[in-house]
Amino acid sequence: MSCEQLRNGLDLSCGNVIKNYYQQAVLVNRADVLNKQILTSTVSIEGVYECRYKVLFNLKEDLSGFLFSMTENGSTIFGTVEKSVVNGIPQYLHGVTINVLGVNQMVKCTLQQLDNADYFVALQLYDGTVEIYGFEFGMTTSNYTYDPQNANGGAIIKLVSLSEALEDELPFIYEGGPNDFDNLFQDVVFTPNGDFNDDFNNDFNNY
Repeated sequence: MSCEQLRNGLDLSCGNVIKNYYQQAVLVNRADVLNKQILTSTVSIEGVYECRYKVLFNLKEDLSGFLFSMTENGSTIFGTVEKSVVNGIPQYLHGVTINVLGVNQMVKCTLQQLDNADYFVALQLYDGTVEIYGFEFGMTTSNYTYDPQNANGGAIIKLVSLSEALEDELPFIYEGGPNDFDNLFQDVVFTPNGDFNDDFNNDFNNY
C-alpha cells in the first residue's frame, strides 16, 4: 500500500472544462532530446504540499518534432490513459490516436517509422495546455488493419506505451513557451526550475 495521502478535492460544479484537442499531434524522437526536467508533487520540510506534474525539455540543435494534423472539424486526434497495477504499483498505458491516409510511398514510409521508431507525443488542448504522452519510455503503434478502400481512405492509428515498459506517471503538462508546440519544439530555450542535476540523465531530483 502506498504511503501517499489525499491532499485536495476537485470542484467542477461551475466553470467550463476544456476537453477538446486541436487536431494536431507533434511526435518527437526520444533520442533527439538534449535536456529534460520532470517536476512532480512535493512536500516541504514544513509539511506544505505543492501539486506539480510537469515536464520541460529541449532538443538538439536544428532538430524538431514532426507534425501530424487533420482538419479542425474532426475529432480523431486525442489522448487517453489506462491505469493498471503491476506488482502493487500503479502503471499507466498512454494512448494517442492519429490518422494515416493514402497509399503513396510517403504514407508507407511513415507507417513503418511509426511501427519501429522510439518517440513521445505532444497534444494541445483548446486552452493552450500541452500534454506529453510516453515521455519516459516511448510509444509505438498498436496492432492495426490498414484499409485504404474504406470511407476514411486509410486507418486511425493508435500509438500506445510499450507493453513491457508502461509509464510510471500520467501524461505530463509541458512547461515551456506558448509557441513551442507550434514551432515543433525547435530552438526551445531550456531554463530548469528547482534542484536540477545538470548532467541531464535520469538521476535529477524531483524537487
